[in-house]
Amino acid sequence: MEYAQAARNAENYLTNPVNVYRLMKRLTNDWTIYEERVQSDEAAQTFLRQMNEYRETLSFPSTEDFRASAAALARLQETYHLDTTQIAGGFLNGVKYGTSMTWQDCFVLGKQLFHLEEYNHTKMWLKESMQRLSREPYYRDPHTFDYVEDVAKSLLNLGDLETALKLSDDVLSLDPTRSTAKYVKNTILTPVGERKPTLTTNPSYYHQTEEFETYKKVCRGEITASPTQLRPLRCRYETNNHPYRLIAPLKLEEHSLDPLVVTFHDFIDDTKIATIKYMAEPRMQRSTVRDVVTLSKATDFRISKNAWLGYQEHDYMLGMLRDLHDITGLDVTRCEKLQVANYGLGGHYEPHWDFYLDTERMPEGLGNRIATAIFYLSEVEQGGATAFPNLKFAIKPKKGNVLFWYNLHRTLEGDYRTRHAACPVLKGSKWIANVWINDITQPFTRPCLLHQDDEISKPYATIV
Repeated sequence: MEYAQAARNAENYLTNPVNVYRLMKRLTNDWTIYEERVQSDEAAQTFLRQMNEYRETLSFPSTEDFRASAAALARLQETYHLDTTQIAGGFLNGVKYGTSMTWQDCFVLGKQLFHLEEYNHTKMWLKESMQRLSREPYYRDPHTFDYVEDVAKSLLNLGDLETALKLSDDVLSLDPTRSTAKYVKNTILTPVGERKPTLTTNPSYYHQTEEFETYKKVCRGEITASPTQLRPLRCRYETNNHPYRLIAPLKLEEHSLDPLVVTFHDFIDDTKIATIKYMAEPRMQRSTVRDVVTLSKATDFRISKNAWLGYQEHDYMLGMLRDLHDITGLDVTRCEKLQVANYGLGGHYEPHWDFYLDTERMPEGLGNRIATAIFYLSEVEQGGATAFPNLKFAIKPKKGNVLFWYNLHRTLEGDYRTRHAACPVLKGSKWIANVWINDITQPFTRPCLLHQDDEISKPYATIV
């Protein structure tokens, strides 16, 4: 049934993080076990040879891909406060998207998270595995004891003594000779002062800074703009006094007036979007972040793929710049290349600034990034919002819209209030195109004021 569901709509199937994790598990962990079991079966050798040929021509997931899918599930669970039992049952924020996970799926995920030192999530998933196993008719069969003992020992190391003792007692009631179960029970019953210390249960992957906690709350919708912030904001038709826009104005929605953050609705149509994605897909590579030593590197700080396109490659992309010029008045003759990015399973980008902190690393001849325009090229069913922790709001992606803001004050100093993030994609696939407008040609389009205007954002300048 699951295979038929996937065949009917592969894209929908693969935008579910639970489905992706289970598929990765089948093609890596489960496949390795299968190969080991059929090595002596001559009839299976032909099939294995065919599969090896497929591996040479098709892009099978790697062990690292499998690890990343486990980390992505933990990230989603942490960011959106998802219940373990709900996820295992195929529910995401109360919506049923796919089939349930098996106890083996939960067990393997728990062991992966243990190796990733995600100890809080390890406990949740190992306990869920045992709860699901206990509902199976073969729960008390001897072949399951190894798994139960493994979980009991892991929970002992993680300090969940109550569950570890219960699992050990269950095994010993059926087979009193099991050595691991006896070890776990004896250790728990040992006086506290004589026990080995347990592992810390504080998750190591997730930052515990106040800013990062605020970011997650903004992504969850627990923190939103106050009535005081919202009161002066308006939605209106914008022409910027441009002749063409006087007869074809754009729908503008204000999110913040200082710093200016706005959305232009229905800015780009489906035909242009499809063309840009078609041009970008063959060039997509793992996204990197700016690094002091290597200039760029792949990191869990940012999980996405991207491609860089020259605006001269297609009239549609030149049109994007022209339309931005018409509606903002900024000079767009000197911009960095168009960056097309795709955020898939758990894809995210932690809080950051778009402007260059180190001016020596700015693109030669372009200057700093005075403004950012994010073109949303797809709908996202759940998650994937652009969050501004300092401003206390998040903008949900809507296909065809453009999110625009200024990164720099008029003094060309960075506006630290614009620190923003891409919330993890919970369900769906998020496609965006980033236009960064640089300051080198803007002295007359956005001139300096007669006073310093950057003092207001300096309290937000702490670098995490």
